[in-house]
Amino acid sequence: MPDPIIIVVIVLAVALVAAVVIIRPRRRRDPQSLYTEGLDHLLRGDLKQAYKCFKGVIERDTDQVAAYLKMGQVLRLGGVADKALKLHESLKARTVLSSYDRLELYKNLALDYSALGQPAKAVEWGRAVLKLDKRNTWALRHLVKFHRQLGDWVSVGKYLARWQKAKQKEDPLLQALCRFRQGYDRRRNDPPETVRSHYQQALKIDQGFSPAHYYLAESFADEVAGYRRELTTVEDSSRGPIDERRQGELNRKIGKLYPQAVAHWSSFVELSPLDTYRVLHRVEEALYFLQRFDDVGPFLRKVLDKNPQNLDGIAALANFYVRKGELDQAEQLLATIPQSAADDPLINAIRLKLKYRRGSEENLLPELDRLIDSIRSNAQDLAGREGQQASLMSWLIPDSDPLEKLA
Repeated sequence: MPDPIIIVVIVLAVALVAAVVIIRPRRRRDPQSLYTEGLDHLLRGDLKQAYKCFKGVIERDTDQVAAYLKMGQVLRLGGVADKALKLHESLKARTVLSSYDRLELYKNLALDYSALGQPAKAVEWGRAVLKLDKRNTWALRHLVKFHRQLGDWVSVGKYLARWQKAKQKEDPLLQALCRFRQGYDRRRNDPPETVRSHYQQALKIDQGFSPAHYYLAESFADEVAGYRRELTTVEDSSRGPIDERRQGELNRKIGKLYPQAVAHWSSFVELSPLDTYRVLHRVEEALYFLQRFDDVGPFLRKVLDKNPQNLDGIAALANFYVRKGELDQAEQLLATIPQSAADDPLINAIRLKLKYRRGSEENLLPELDRLIDSIRSNAQDLAGREGQQASLMSWLIPDSDPLEKLA
């Protein structure tokens, strides 16, 4: 049996050690290790722990400007940009700031205002960064984004050019986009000639910029649409005698504008074959109006030469053959359509049209009803198809804008 004295000694020793541990104050962690830990938490996305660390740094050393900056960044990332701004604003009053700390402060102020939806104020602080470092690529990149939010595409182009030069990343497509957007954003307010000049300048920068071809063609077509409406009125004898002089003038204008639209639509199809569904019917309509019937077939065959599986091209060419009465060629072409597209409403409509042209005596109403039902049931899919932006057309979607992804 253990000696009672030994047991007492052990108990007293344990009690003494416990007392020392309880009474001895814990050693405070040094600010630098806390700051490093905070950076690690920030990198991992643990904003709560990062905030605690940076707060601990400031409690130990109020001169740690870097910790204030990081704590503000955590607040902004946490969705309270107003508090981040307040914290960063408080640092402006400090007279002793290193050049690096001042640069980082201005960056954070720009990002705070941007997060708060105040791009004009963000621009001010982005420019303040450039005053300290005129080749600062961070400032140039963000000034591109801030001016883009303001819709100031002239400034976007200016800062983009400076950023590309500093990074040695020359990209004419991005510059073409900036010039194009100067017209695109004003297309509903400015006259067609003004808008077109921006599209034409974009193509001078990069001839392969497909949106400029598309909207240049559309601007010509919009003018034509106005003249055609007036022409319909002029030709309406029920409203009075025909003004042959005005009729001739309108036809001359249309005859000058429509071919330019066709040329740019054709260039667009060449550059962006997956987007042919946007323009095929427009080209056909223009060529028929201009009575250039012999140009329709070659144009559509050219589309299919580039992409033989282009369902829109097949449908358009088959429809062209039906209109010409070349029914065997239309049937042969429709036979090339893959089974997966056999139920496409447009294809079924053309098949029905072909059957009618062959003089079918059967009752077509049931097929028409099924076709209508099919179109209705596919309306959502067709709308989605319209929304699928291919090639550079995707640049017109804000979430896909490459200017948002400059690195």
